Formats: sequence, structure tokens, C-alpha cells
Amino acid sequence: MHRWKAMFQIIPFCILILAVLAAGCSETESPVFTTGSILVSSTPSGAEIYLDNEYRGTTPSTISGVAAGSHMLELRQPGYERFVQPVEVTAEDAGIVSAVLTVIPETLPVTVVTTATPRAKTTVPQIHVNGYWTYSSTTVTQNPVPLLIHTEAFNVGTTDAREVTVNAMLSYQGRNLCWDKIYLGSLKAGGHVATDTMISCNLPSTLTSSDLTVRYQNVQVTQ
Repeated sequence: MHRWKAMFQIIPFCILILAVLAAGCSETESPVFTTGSILVSSTPSGAEIYLDNEYRGTTPSTISGVAAGSHMLELRQPGYERFVQPVEVTAEDAGIVSAVLTVIPETLPVTVVTTATPRAKTTVPQIHVNGYWTYSSTTVTQNPVPLLIHTEAFNVGTTDAREVTVNAMLSYQGRNLCWDKIYLGSLKAGGHVATDTMISCNLPSTLTSSDLTVRYQNVQVTQ
């Protein structure tokens, strides 16, 4: 009799333990996703992809397992300007970056042809200036960004220039972001000179390479 009474006392305790264990087994934690992906394409295709300065293949490509947050995407293709763009990655989402790369203009050699008819003499030098810009290094992280301005000048007149300077303006959507005075030195009649100048510039975070242009103003000539 005492044995049966003891068994009946133990049974509720066992049922309580089984209920607690069953409740613990039924609780499952939902997985927490902290990464996303980026679909990258370019025109032309085959550009090298660098995410936060780390090589990630060539375009077109999908970069998976990217930590959620802000990243810097860069595309490199020989003969084209580098494409740099900040990217915001959202967990469980796929961002899309489609870039149209800009061709770097080639510097063509100048051929001077002498004809039987001499050019009309001018009393002042006639200076024509053009050029382009590019990133000075592979790492673009924060402002001010170091840029390289390549400038070329031609004296198409018949009078020598003892000293030539010009202002180079970097413009974004019609607004001047930064400028510097370029010293070109002496330039003889019919001559040509080229120089590279470093300049630091604060660039907008949404800027692409095709948005930034270089313009030349205020050519100053000393005879």
C-alpha cells in the first residue's frame, strides 16, 4: 500500500519534468542574417572588381556574403578611367551597380608641316591648352582625394613665350570643386609642352568619374 502511494506521489513530479523538457525542445531561434550581395556589371564588361580594395573577380559578377553596411566599390579596366562608388549593403538584399566606363583620351603626337607659304607673324604668342584628370593612387577612402591633372599646351603663334601659366578647374555639375595654377614654363613658337600636377580635392560621395571635368582658364603669358 505504501509502495503505491509513493508511486502516485512521484508521477506528477515526472510529468512536470517532461513538460519542461518538451517546452525547451519546441523553442527554436530564428536565424539572424547579417550579410547581403551586390550585382556588378559594366560597359564594357571584363572590368576588375575591387570591394574595399579587395579583388572580387571581373564584371559581370555577383558578390555574395557582403557584410551589411557601407562599402567602397571600384572598377578597373585598361584604357578607361577608374569607376569609384560608395555602396550601402542591406542584410538579405541584393544591391545593383551598373557602370559605364569612360575612355581615357589618348595624347596624339603633333606633326609640324612646313609649307612654302610662311605663317602670318603675330605680335603675341597664341597658346592652346587642354588636358584630363585621373586618380593618383589605387586607394580612394576619404576627402580630400589626391588627383593627377595632365596638362598639354601648344604655341600655335609665331612669337616665343618666356613663361606660361594657366588655372586648372575641376568642375562637377557646373560647380567648381577645386583649382590650381599650372606652371608650363617657356614655350617657343610652334612648340609643345606637357606636365603632370598633383591636386587634392573634396569630392561628393555620389560622384562618378564621368561627372568630373577639368577646364582651363586665365592663361597668362610673359614674353
